[in-house]
Amino acid sequence: MSQEIHAHKILNLLREQPMSREALQLKVDQEFGQHASFRTCKLNGFSLNDLLEFFFAREKVIEADGRLHINEENVCSHH
Repeated sequence: MSQEIHAHKILNLLREQPMSREALQLKVDQEFGQHASFRTCKLNGFSLNDLLEFFFAREKVIEADGRLHINEENVCSHH
């Protein structure tokens, strides 16, 4: 059964610990299941890869040294 997870949960994982895409995928699979989909405040139906592209386009997440990091300046504060 698929479960829709708010995007802030992914940002919070990266806030706790920057990690590679592969490590994030494993963490998401463990915590939310392999078939989880993601939503933002206005949009839904994202795969993890689509959500990461959404974050990159809005500069909410950056990749440095092979790890994903959140860009606090561009992350809204609500949950």
